[in-house]
Amino acid sequence: MPIRSSTKEDVERDEHEVDWRWLRDPNHPELRRFLETLAQPRFRKTERALYLELRRRLVREDATIPERIGSFEYFMRQSAGENYQVYCRRHRATGREEANEHEQCRAFVKDLHSQRLVPLGDDLVGVRNAEWGSAPGRRCFYYTRVDAHRRPCAVYRYDCDAQTQELVYAEPDDSFFVDVSQTKDGRFVLINCNSKTTSEIHALASDDARAAPRLLRAREPGTAYFADHAGDRFFIVTNADDAANYKIVTASSATCDVPDVPASSGQWTRFLPEAPDVKIEDVDLFRDFLVLYERVASVPRIRVCALAPGASPASPSSSSSSSSSPEISSHVVPLPPEHAICRISPGVNRDFAAQSVRFSVSTPLVPEIVYDYDMGSRALQVLKEVPVESAQAAAPAPPRHHTSASQRHAPPPPRQTQRTPTRMPTRTPTRTQQFDPALYTCERVLVPSRTSLGVDVPLTLVHRRGLARDGQNPTLLLGYGAYGTNLEADFELEHLSLLERGWVVALAHARGGGELGLRWHHAGRGLRKRNTFDDYLSCALHLLDTQVTRPERLAGKGASAGGLVMGVMANEHPALFRALVLKVPFLDILATMRDPSLPLTVHEYEEWGDPRDPTIGDYIRSYAPCENLRAGQAYPSMLVTGGMHDQRVQFWEPVKWVYKLRQLRAAQKSTNQQLLLLKMSEDDGHFGGGGRLEQLQESAMEMAFLYKVLDLPFSDI
Repeated sequence: MPIRSSTKEDVERDEHEVDWRWLRDPNHPELRRFLETLAQPRFRKTERALYLELRRRLVREDATIPERIGSFEYFMRQSAGENYQVYCRRHRATGREEANEHEQCRAFVKDLHSQRLVPLGDDLVGVRNAEWGSAPGRRCFYYTRVDAHRRPCAVYRYDCDAQTQELVYAEPDDSFFVDVSQTKDGRFVLINCNSKTTSEIHALASDDARAAPRLLRAREPGTAYFADHAGDRFFIVTNADDAANYKIVTASSATCDVPDVPASSGQWTRFLPEAPDVKIEDVDLFRDFLVLYERVASVPRIRVCALAPGASPASPSSSSSSSSSPEISSHVVPLPPEHAICRISPGVNRDFAAQSVRFSVSTPLVPEIVYDYDMGSRALQVLKEVPVESAQAAAPAPPRHHTSASQRHAPPPPRQTQRTPTRMPTRTPTRTQQFDPALYTCERVLVPSRTSLGVDVPLTLVHRRGLARDGQNPTLLLGYGAYGTNLEADFELEHLSLLERGWVVALAHARGGGELGLRWHHAGRGLRKRNTFDDYLSCALHLLDTQVTRPERLAGKGASAGGLVMGVMANEHPALFRALVLKVPFLDILATMRDPSLPLTVHEYEEWGDPRDPTIGDYIRSYAPCENLRAGQAYPSMLVTGGMHDQRVQFWEPVKWVYKLRQLRAAQKSTNQQLLLLKMSEDDGHFGGGGRLEQLQESAMEMAFLYKVLDLPFSDI
C-alpha cells in the first residue's frame, strides 16, 4: 500500500503532540510532580493479607529437573529466602556443583566443549544472543548486536584465540530482527531474520571458522519459515503456499554448499502437509523422531513422528493409523484427562540422540508437571510435581520429584495406564491444607460473536463446582488478542486466592491471538483490529447473559496489547465493568505508531498498520484509547501500571492516559468516586524487574484493588 507524503494535517497533528512531549522526559519537573502526587491506595490491609497468603503458597525450596549435556547436568535452583533463581551445573560422575569464581563474569565466556574459560579482549556491548561454532582447533562464537533502536540487526563472529571479530551479516531492513541459533545436531549455525510476517534464514557450517552464510530461501512477504537439521537435510516449518496452519518440508543441506544459490520452494520436499484443523506451533527435532507441538480447536497436544533411518519421507508407512498422512508414522502423546484444557511447554531437550522428549503441562488448577515421554515405548513418566497450598496451610511442602521408576502413563489398550508414583521422602501437609483442584472445574465454551456471523469465540471458565447462575459471582475476565500469541490457560498462583473466595476467572481467546491459527490472528490485526475488541465484548456480554455475573461484579484485566483492549472497553463500554486492571498498557497507539524512532514501531507496522497511510491512520484513531477519552462519561475504576524502563510500551503511555483522565475530571469538577490509580515502577521494564516476592506484591495489590472496588468483604480464609 503506497504511503503518501506529509500534509498540513500531519504537521498540525505533530504540533498537537508537542504538548505531550514533556511526558517523554523521565526527569521533567512536571512529570515528577505528577508521579509524586498520585493518591496512595486505600487497601493496604487487604493487600498485606493477600501478599502473606501468596507467600504461604510458594514452594520454598525448588530446583528444575537437570538437563544432561555431555559430562554435566544443568539446572536452576531457588532456595528459601532467595528472590531469584540460580543457574547451576554439576559433574555427572562426581555430583560436584560448580561455583562462580569470577565476579567480572562479563570478561569471560566458557567453552563448554573444552571446559575452559576464554578471556575476551574487550567487553562486547549491545549483545542480544550468541552461539558457539565447532571448528576444530578454533574457538569462535557468533553473536547479534543491537542498533540505536535496540533492534538486533547484525551478526559478528568472535575468534577467541586471536581475540578479533568480524561482521558476518547485516540486516538493512528496519522491520526485521536477527538472532543466531545452532541446529540441534550441531552441524550449522543459523542466522534467522524475522519480521512480524516474513522469514529468511542463512546457514553457516558450524565446523568452519571462516564459513560464509548461505541463503536457504529468499524472503517473500507473508512467508515465514523456521529450520533445524538432521542427517543430510533441513526440516523446515513454513506457511508457504498459503499453508496457514503450517506444514513441514525438507531440503537437502547440499543447497548450503553452493554460494549465492538459494533454495526455492520448488526444491523443498513435502514431509507433512498442512492439516486444515491442526495448527503446528513448534517442533523439536531428534535424530530418530520429530516432535510436533500442535493445537486443535484451541486445545494443545503433542504428536511424535518417527524418522526411519535412510527412508524417504514419501515412502509409505504401515505403522500408525493415527498419522495424518499415509506417508508418516506418527501418534499423539496420551495425556491424563485432567489436562484437557492446559498449556504445554517444551523442555530444553538438547540431547539430539535422545529417545525421550521432556515437556511440562500446567492447567488453571494444577501447576507445572514435568514429564518425560519415551517416544519408542510410548511410556509417559512424571518427573516432578509441585504441590499447591490452600490459604489455610501453615507451611508449604517441597516439590515432589519422582525416581526413574515412578509413575507412567501409557496409551490406550493394549497398554494399561498406571499411576503409582514412588516419591522421595518429603513433608506433605494434610489434605485439608492443600488446594484441592477437584473442588473446581475448568471448561471452554464457544461464544457467538456479536458482530461477525458464524464466528465463535473460545471462552475459558474456571470456578468452583456447583456455581450458582444468579449474577452474584465476582468475575475477572482476561483478554489479549494480538501478535498471534495464545492467551494460555495455565496456572497463576494469584488466581487461587480468588477461586477459593468464590470468584470466576475467565479468559477470552479473541481474534488477533493464535488459538485458532494464523487466520484467527489475521482476523484481529491491522484494519480488522476491532474484531479483537468485539470478541472480548461478546465474552463479557455472555457472562452477563448467562447470569454468571453482573456489571457491578465484573472486572477486566489485560497486559500490554491486552491493556489496549481494556482501554477500548473503558471508552466504549464503561457501564459493563466495575473495575479494569491495565498492566503496562499499549494506550497511546496512534502516537507510538507514528514515531519510527521508537524501538518497535517499524517492526510492528505489519501488526497494527502504518498510520502514514490515511486509511490506516483514521482506523487506528477510531479506537486508540488516548484519542477517544470522553468528557462527561462515568468511567469504571482503573488500576494502571507501568515501568520507567519499559522498551516495549514506553512509560509515558500509561502516564498520559491517567493524566488526561484526571484533566477531564478536573475540568468537569467531577464528583466521580471511582478510583483511578497509577503505579509506575522506577526500576521495572515490560515484564517487571523484581524477583518472585516483588511479583507477589504486585499481584496482591491488584487483587486488593478488585476487592475494594467491587465492594466485597475480605477476610483471611
